[in-house]
Amino acid sequence: MTVPANQDVKVSRFFSGFAETWDVLYGGRRNALWRLVDHVFRRDIYERYHLTFERLGSDLSGKTVLDVGCGSGVYCVEAARRGAAKVVGIELAEGMIKLAATRCMEAGQGRVCAFRVTGFPPDRPVDLLNETYDYAIVMGVMDYVEDAALFLGPLRLLVREFAVLSFPGKHWLRGPLRQWRYKLLGRCAVYNYDEASIRTTCQQAGFAHVDVRRVSHSGICFIVTAFT
Repeated sequence: MTVPANQDVKVSRFFSGFAETWDVLYGGRRNALWRLVDHVFRRDIYERYHLTFERLGSDLSGKTVLDVGCGSGVYCVEAARRGAAKVVGIELAEGMIKLAATRCMEAGQGRVCAFRVTGFPPDRPVDLLNETYDYAIVMGVMDYVEDAALFLGPLRLLVREFAVLSFPGKHWLRGPLRQWRYKLLGRCAVYNYDEASIRTTCQQAGFAHVDVRRVSHSGICFIVTAFT
């Protein structure tokens, strides 16, 4: 990611350690109490999944998809199920990549999905990033990107049609509390955005049109579709 090296290390360590817990957030795999807690405090996670595939559509036949910050591969598997010809997931956390590869194999999508452990933009050549993709998915990544322009510019070069991204908003309470909590626990730094800065940065990166949808619950989250 476009942040200092120690931020990359902290992000990787955090999500590798959190991989198993994060993975069970999807698919109703938690008990009833935790599902209720997740619905109240992590509702935005499920909402951005729904909105991403609402934008991508039900039929991805012949399309190629790049998932930056793919986590445990939930989005990758769903894209493959919708007919994508090729799905590539990249992720800093090796623990997440292992889960993603296992998930895709269990779903019978091992021939469609491929994964690499890398930050973005990569600090070394990555074979699967030497080509372009119809769509890109960037969910839960911009929270950890200090300089959005240095991230979005290289992303634009890889996308032929559009990218769907999530940006954490500047909530008056949740944002500062989250930043304080992460700092107290020695985790990676987190960042917030407003709609104006999102639009400006996406356009400066070379995206021709930007659609911004505000999700107000669970703090503030923006679901952004950036068209080429």
